[in-house]
This record gives sequence, C-alpha cells and structure tokens, in this order.
Amino acid sequence: MGCGSSSQSEAEPQKPRLLVERAESVDRHGNGSVPSARKNGGIVNNNVPKTALTHLRAVEDEELHISNPDDVQLILDNLQDGELFCDPDFTPGYSALFCTAGHSDGGIMWLRPQELLEEGQIPELMVDGVTRDDIKQGILGDCWFLSSCAAVSQNEACMRKVLPSNQKLCGENYKGVVCFNFWRFGEWRPVHIDDRLPCIDKKLIYGHSSDPREYWVALIEKAYAKLHGSYEAVEGGITMDALVDLTGGLAERYDVKEYDPTIYHLILHAHRSGAFIACAKKGDWRTSMNAEGNGLVPGHAYTVTGVTKIQHEMGEEKLLRLRNPWGDSTEWRGSWSDNDVNWQWVDEATKQKIQVDSRDDGEFWIAFRDFCHHFQEVTICLLGPDFDGDGVSDAVGHMETIIGEWVIGESAGGSRNNLEMFATNPQFLLTLREADKFNFETDDAEFEGKCIIVISLMQEIKQTLRRSRPKSLQIGFSIYKTNTPERKLPSRHFRYNPDCGKNGVYINFREVSGRFELEPGTYIIIPSTFHPNYAATFMLRVFGEKPFSLSG
Repeated sequence: MGCGSSSQSEAEPQKPRLLVERAESVDRHGNGSVPSARKNGGIVNNNVPKTALTHLRAVEDEELHISNPDDVQLILDNLQDGELFCDPDFTPGYSALFCTAGHSDGGIMWLRPQELLEEGQIPELMVDGVTRDDIKQGILGDCWFLSSCAAVSQNEACMRKVLPSNQKLCGENYKGVVCFNFWRFGEWRPVHIDDRLPCIDKKLIYGHSSDPREYWVALIEKAYAKLHGSYEAVEGGITMDALVDLTGGLAERYDVKEYDPTIYHLILHAHRSGAFIACAKKGDWRTSMNAEGNGLVPGHAYTVTGVTKIQHEMGEEKLLRLRNPWGDSTEWRGSWSDNDVNWQWVDEATKQKIQVDSRDDGEFWIAFRDFCHHFQEVTICLLGPDFDGDGVSDAVGHMETIIGEWVIGESAGGSRNNLEMFATNPQFLLTLREADKFNFETDDAEFEGKCIIVISLMQEIKQTLRRSRPKSLQIGFSIYKTNTPERKLPSRHFRYNPDCGKNGVYINFREVSGRFELEPGTYIIIPSTFHPNYAATFMLRVFGEKPFSLSG
C-alpha cells in the first residue's frame, strides 16, 4: 500500500467520504481425541518504557499466579534433603486440569518422570536433542501448540531460548523443577513448574515424546498450560499465537481458498529461509474427533516440514510435507501419500533427496493442488519483518515499540463507523526521514523514494480467572498522512481524507500486522478496537530499514 504527499488538505475539503468498517471473528484450531523486545540486527531502538512493562508484569503475575523466579529460588534454597519442588501456583488437581465445571479428574495421578520409568531407565529432558519426530499429542486438543513446537524444533537456537539445557530430571542436583521461557507481550518470561505430570495407569494422558525416556514435550505443554491457567485453557487456539510465544517473531496468516501458485512460492521461500510454518485443515475441530476417509482431521493444525518441486516420468509436481502432531498412522491417504502409486514415476535419487519414507509417524507428502483443496489457512512466522512480502526475513535497520491503552470513556473510540468516537483513540506520530536504499538492478521502480515499513499491533490478553477463557477483541489499525504533526487528527480529517493504509478488517487475533510503502514524511498510526468502549492494553511495533521516530 502506498500514500503520496498529495493527500487532501484539511483546509480544503471537497467531498465527505463514506466509511463502513467491518469485522471478522476467527475460530481456534485443536483436535483433542487421538484414536523483552527482540534484537533483529542492525540498529535497534526499543522504546518500551521499562516501568510500564514492570507494572504490567506485576499485575499479570498476581492475577494468574505466575511464580516469581526469586520466590522459586527461595523455595529451592529451603528444600530439605530428599525434598522436591512442589509448585504452589499450579498444584495438581482439578483447577490445573480444567477451567470449566462438569469434568471428572477421577483416576488421574500426578507422577514425576522418575516414577514413570522402569528400574534402570533414566528420565531426561531431551534425548539426542529436540526434533519434530519427538512430539505425540495426547487427549488434549492443543494441536495448534504442538504443531508450532514441531515447527520451532527445527531451529536449535530458538529451542535453546525456550528450553534451557542442563535441567535434571533425576540424580545429583535434581530438585523437581523445570523452567521454560515464552515470549509474552514484548519480553521473554520464565515459567517455572514442578515435574509432576497427569497420568492414568502410569501413562501420560497429554502430550508426550515418542521416546519414553524423554519429557520435554510433556513438560513444555504443562508450562504453557500454567501460563494460560489450566490444561483445558489451551484446548483450541490460534497457531499464530503459539509460534510468536515460542520465537518472539512476527506471524502472518494467509487464507487458502483455491489453487494459487503465489501461496506455494511464499511457502517455498519461507521454508528455505528457516521460517516456521503451520497450516490448518478445513472443518470444525469441536465436532470431529476422527480423521476423514482421506486421513486428514477436520479443523486440525499441521506443521509444514518440507516444500519441493519434483520432476518425474509423467511431468512435475509441487509437493508439501506435513506432520500431524498425533505422530501416528493418521496420515493423508491420497495422491503422493506414503505408499501412493505415483512414487513409481520418481527416481530413487529424488526420493532419497526429499526423504520419502513410509512410516506411521504422522508425516506425509501431499500435492499442492490437494493441499489447496483440503486446507484453509497457512501461518508463517519469521524471526524478523518481511519488508518485500517474499516470505523471507529481512535485516532490520530500526525498530520502535510503544505500549498503549484503550481506556473506556477516554481513548477506546472503536472503529471509523463513528468518526467522532474514532478520533478519541490513541494516535502515534510516525516520522520517516529518508527513503530506503534503492538498487536500480534488483528493486522495482515503484519502490524508488519509498520507505517500506512493517507495523504490528498486539493486544494483551490476560487470563484473570482460572475458570474462564479470556476473550480477544477485534482489533486493527489505520495510517494517515498528516501536515500538522504537533496536533491530534480531528474527526473532520477522517471524513475528508483517505487513509494511507490499514491492516485489513478488524479481527479477533491477538496480533495483526501489515507492510506498507510510504514516502518520507509524517504519519499518524491509530490502533483501535472494532467496538467502542472496550478496555485493553496493546503494544505497537514498527520496523524499518532507515532510522525513524515513533511517539505518542
């Protein structure tokens, strides 16, 4: 999207503009039944007020009872010989399992890893590192989270950040405590848990590893459940949120409606660059507990683990490799599946190169045309902004982050369906001082003299009660050119002047983003909810190649 310097002057209105905003709500993904701001390189200026973040964290910790690391250490320092850590903020029982009434926790025992293995076996957090093949989903409908774990497991550096090494599950210096790090609202936050896990008949009932000696899958799932208040609270979710929580990156969701080669090339470039990619099957996960006849599970989240185009005796084929977090024989049974006849047309060298394998491990190849027919969305998470939209992270020259609030009766004005109210929303001044570097040999002519920026708006969704699911608001943002940067834009400006860009329709995602091509100048970014008078805290992040300023 672009916005030139010739926007309509406020002093010379010609014709009022009719604005009609609309909003969408997006469902979660998850099938339960199994028959601090990040540094991106270059010049980074993090403008998050530390006092504001500290206050927000203290309030959230108190509401959700997330253990303070100092309090955990105090408990550990006072353990007697042979005594193990018992998490006072996520105690075994009904409240840790469920956030709604009407369930039964009968027969469930909470056991530590060393109590689940046979004599002589040694439990470990990781056995031979972390891989996507480790992950097997249990009876909890958190495929959105586990498929994200499988995607991120392919990046060793990211997993080291989330999962600190050298944490003992038995033996000398074993204390019964494990720590994971999740990126939440602008900073990495440690989540400490004890290693007691819900079991029936000494078998883990939720996520677990394919190797019975390995426990990182079960324990990271417990830590994520604690962060949300209970295991049930992570049943059904948005894959974008999990990928961002595990990486601190920027995630974008793409609808898959029909065969579209541009989507294939986007996935291909993203995969080559090391992006984390997941997808969701069409259907409602709440009404389907089993796979369809083709082997795919409705409403289920899968990890994209491979992308390729092969030549064979009958022509060529674009293929995607997907993984079902169930990690079993529930796989695609159609064209190009594990034992499909089409593989007879492919030479052995190609099959070895792309690792064609016939195992009941949940992983399979599928033709891109079939993928477009059966799947409804793709989520791509990058470790940095994608300025040119090619699915590859670009180097960041500058980043600014601001924490803001929508306050009822003051700054929670809602969408442009009511311009008087809309003008009360927070307004942030973006000043772009110089155009991005232009390469005449490789850059498109329309980008000359422009600044390509990426804007992200994230709402803080707080779990204030363990027995409730937090609600996400429909959010969005708009950008306006301004010739009076010292003043807020009045409602009259929106009536007579078009915006320079917006993220799209208002939607109930935790985070929305967009990329824009703007000429150097001054702009106003206005984040808002769709409906007025909804209170929330939000974080605005802006990424660019050249230095710029963001203030509010």
